[in-house]
Amino acid sequence: MGRSHSSGVDKRKKLYIRYNSAIETIAFSPSCASQDVRDLLLAICCAPANSSIKLVDHNGHLVPISPTLDCNSTDTPYQLLVTTTRRDSILEIKNLVHNMGEIFDKVVQCAGNHDDMVRKIEYLEAQLQAEGFQAIELEKCKQDLMKLKLKLSEEMSRLHVSTPISAKRDVPMYPKYVLSGETIQYLKQPTFDMWNWEPNEMLALLEHMYIDLNLNTEFKISNLTLKKWLRAVQANYRNNPFHNFRHCFCVAQMMYGMVHACNLQEKLSRKDLGILLTACICHDLDHPGFNNTYQINARTELAVRYNDISPLENHHCAVCFEILSDPETNIFANIDKEYFKEIRQGIIDLILATDMARHGEIVQQFKLVSKSFIWDNPTHIKQLQSIMIKCCDISNEVRPFNVAEPWLECLLEEYFTQSDREKCEGLPVASFMDRNKVTKSTAQIGFIKYVLIPLYETLCELFPEIEPTMLQPLKDAYVYYESKKLEEDLAKDDYDKTKTCQALLDEKLKLERKLAGAEKRINDLALVVTGPDNSAKVNQ
Repeated sequence: MGRSHSSGVDKRKKLYIRYNSAIETIAFSPSCASQDVRDLLLAICCAPANSSIKLVDHNGHLVPISPTLDCNSTDTPYQLLVTTTRRDSILEIKNLVHNMGEIFDKVVQCAGNHDDMVRKIEYLEAQLQAEGFQAIELEKCKQDLMKLKLKLSEEMSRLHVSTPISAKRDVPMYPKYVLSGETIQYLKQPTFDMWNWEPNEMLALLEHMYIDLNLNTEFKISNLTLKKWLRAVQANYRNNPFHNFRHCFCVAQMMYGMVHACNLQEKLSRKDLGILLTACICHDLDHPGFNNTYQINARTELAVRYNDISPLENHHCAVCFEILSDPETNIFANIDKEYFKEIRQGIIDLILATDMARHGEIVQQFKLVSKSFIWDNPTHIKQLQSIMIKCCDISNEVRPFNVAEPWLECLLEEYFTQSDREKCEGLPVASFMDRNKVTKSTAQIGFIKYVLIPLYETLCELFPEIEPTMLQPLKDAYVYYESKKLEEDLAKDDYDKTKTCQALLDEKLKLERKLAGAEKRINDLALVVTGPDNSAKVNQ
């Protein structure tokens, strides 16, 4: 006889599972695979697929995970135990790192998507942190990732150095902004907060500076060419934590404010003002985020090209004039050759002056002329321009604390990235860049006291009117970081004292335990000698 319809259908099996004191229910067909049952159990504990799970019956016996499990009740549930298998995850990530290293050269050769590679590296780093691997294997993976990131950074730097970007016809222009009178006045102040402005807005503000100082008239710059040049400059700043387009704007804005504060539009020629502002805007073009010391020690392409002499500053100049070599972005295209030669030399001199290795030399040269400054002496003007661009380049601490503090964090981030790379490559590491040695206060105290304040005091000898707005904020910043350093030292002293006290208490407890043990042994010996009835034992 044929079987009925209902007999051809598997009856679903229902099991009760206890996990973390809660009872869950799973149901499956007796004819399903063991993996299906395992997947249901993994779903209960929300564990990854590579987890190790065990099932124990109500008698405490380990039972196999399969569709043949006996049915149970809420009174006799199976106990689910979970142990994450991290070894598999480690091997998986190791393989991913290894595979990424193998395909890296192919990606570069095929002009692959570097951003995608960076995202993959960041994903792996996040996985390493999230999984909490064993210390040795975690460190090995981190080292492999660091090497891969450095290789990627070097390749991107090589590609970027060889092909600077220009603003061609298809580059979108930034929109035209109408600046309010309040904004125009605010732009002249050293308190200007550049963090509140988007890149397109900063481009518009830079354009306003050229127009306000009549540089567009002096150099016969069309509005379209000025816009394209500014856009090309922006495109040639990298996305570094500190040395980026916002820093370029910050330096140019401080120079613009200094020109107005010192009334230099009445004392300097339009040519000299144009050299100042243009040098500020271009002074860190295509900065790779690693300073001259690294370039020289690592024997990079830039250091070799410029014979270890201000390699970064020379590169900034080269990129600046490569942009100006394009007719569409040449703001000096309409002036004669001799006039351009003077401007070109002036811009080069000022950008090279931003190398901190020349700081002492430049300050001393200006001190010699500041007390008897002659405004129609070209040498005196050149020395003034050099000291001014230096002041503007390192002017963050002149600004209000809420504006200056984020810049310090950005600078330290860039420093730490360099020192990490130097450690990885076995290069010397400066203590002020070492994340294990420097704090915000220690980073700023010496720099403000020995570099910034003397620098601005030198400039104030010629322009005493800027002392309350530029020099005094530096002195206030120095006092602030000194107080922070004192707080840190006191906190460290308290920590050290607490640690010492805790060590003494631990030692006291150890001695007390030893004393108690000694007393117990003495009492036990006394009991043996005297006997339980306190009568002395005698030899028979």
